Amino acid sequence: MTNVVLESPLVGIARLGKRELHVDNRSCLLDEVALLDMLNLRGDASDAAFVQAVQQATGLDLPVKANTASVTAERQLLWLGPDEWLLKLPSGEGEAIEAALRAALMGKHFSVVQVGSGNTTLTVQGPAAADLLSCGCPLDLHPRAFPDGALAQTHIAKANVVLRCVQAGQSYEVTVRRSFADYLFKWLCEAGS
Repeated sequence: MTNVVLESPLVGIARLGKRELHVDNRSCLLDEVALLDMLNLRGDASDAAFVQAVQQATGLDLPVKANTASVTAERQLLWLGPDEWLLKLPSGEGEAIEAALRAALMGKHFSVVQVGSGNTTLTVQGPAAADLLSCGCPLDLHPRAFPDGALAQTHIAKANVVLRCVQAGQSYEVTVRRSFADYLFKWLCEAGS
């Protein structure tokens, strides 16, 4: 029997800790929040029973407005489309929440798929955070255009990401596919050198 060890896609470089990066004489910190459990959820947001079941199983209100999220200290439910969401959870909670969702949604048309092992989340925090991301992102990250809580599917340096604004101009979460994580981390380090 083989023991499987879960490792971050950045195990070789992120273990060195946070990276201080600079853009125009201002700094920011780049880090990884490794090994989060993530579930891709699909269903009918116009079905009140679906909305209630998701709330009961996750403890989060289902965001039904485009590019919004329902967030607590431990969990995030991110709107990806009219019938699609990404649920981010602390490591070890995914299986139980998936089972709870499946039980609550039985008989409904829905999909729940674990996608955590295929993604990771980077954090960019500090006065230069928006400027660093803007080096490779086409979105306007000025606080008036991308305020606290804003969410978008976009790209940074050709890597598809889900970008969430934690604090406008200062703090962002970047969820990226595992296969692009190393590339994006290194690209951001180079852009902020």
